[in-house]
Amino acid sequence: MKHLICLSALFFTILFNACKKDPAGPDNPQPPPSVHESRLATMLDSLRYVHDLPALAGAVVSDTGAIDARAVGCRRWGGEANVTDNDRFHLGSETKAMTAALIGMLVDDGLTGWDSTLLSVFPEYEVTMRSGYRAVTMHEILTHSAGFVTDTDLRPAAGSLPEQRNEVVAWALAQQPANDRGTYNYSNVGYIIAGAVADKLTARSYEELLSERLLEPLGITTAGFGPMGTPGLEDQPLQHTADYDPLDPGLHADNPPVYNSAGRLHMSIGDWSRFIAWVLACEAGNPVLVSAETADVLTTGVVPMPGEGRYACGWAVVQRSWANGKTLTHSGSNTLNYAVAWLAPDRKFAVIAATNIYTNPTPAAMDNIVSGLIVSYLDGL
Repeated sequence: MKHLICLSALFFTILFNACKKDPAGPDNPQPPPSVHESRLATMLDSLRYVHDLPALAGAVVSDTGAIDARAVGCRRWGGEANVTDNDRFHLGSETKAMTAALIGMLVDDGLTGWDSTLLSVFPEYEVTMRSGYRAVTMHEILTHSAGFVTDTDLRPAAGSLPEQRNEVVAWALAQQPANDRGTYNYSNVGYIIAGAVADKLTARSYEELLSERLLEPLGITTAGFGPMGTPGLEDQPLQHTADYDPLDPGLHADNPPVYNSAGRLHMSIGDWSRFIAWVLACEAGNPVLVSAETADVLTTGVVPMPGEGRYACGWAVVQRSWANGKTLTHSGSNTLNYAVAWLAPDRKFAVIAATNIYTNPTPAAMDNIVSGLIVSYLDGL
């Protein structure tokens, strides 16, 4: 986020130009923004309209919970304004911070360590594992510094998800490293392996563990993996292509299920706020579910990233003046949805937003939206 907008000027510009809007999307009228009972919902509805987003969810969060969390707009672009606050939005790679938290819990349980090696977890691959991966640690996997390629074109054979993840482990350990160990290379494959680590250490599935150890204790009840909703119905926000075409939530409307631990979670904006509030509480020195030491590891940036910042475990750590310094951020997309989070631990404050489309302008539009929420809400706390 490079700039902060003047929200009041933007808001009145939106209202003034609402009837003159020339949409960037296809020629299909969007429902105009309206005034809601919630100040946040009113702001989001105007921003949803001006940025040509079918639906938009957003929340302002403190270390004790959501200050407000709302969703507005259409489940289908150009349809009726039928989105509810309980509708689910795809989080993409925002999932990674949750996967890292789960691994941190297993560290606290004594089942592994941040410095435990891949060879110690998967000794069965000692013969086929390339030498460059033998000393790779759990911490390096979670900080994108293990040398794994970004993605895999492997399509595992039918079987349970732990079996499919194990196939990816075998494949990945036989590949030439994509970069030197200790240097940054964003890797979904690494986070698939993290899911496999959870499977292996507990003889349980990653999905069961995440629900039992993190989601349920935080009161998250709307979480699921993959595209939102029921095929053939519009009971949740439909995902949209860059051409604004809605996709039915079928088999090919997301990355393969083996990517669950890397980026396939969805949930309501209110439930995502619960996790964000948990991160802020941990940063404020009040960790639950994990030890103070693990909480610190999860959000300490260690691996230099291109441009600015350092990568922690599922978080990019940058510096922002409005946050009084340390700032946690991440975005997520399966190329059909987009989500973004900005956390200011020193201010015990965060803003998050999600939408059910991804086009070339979407990241900039969403940064514009969260910038507006920061301007509007931060100084009023």
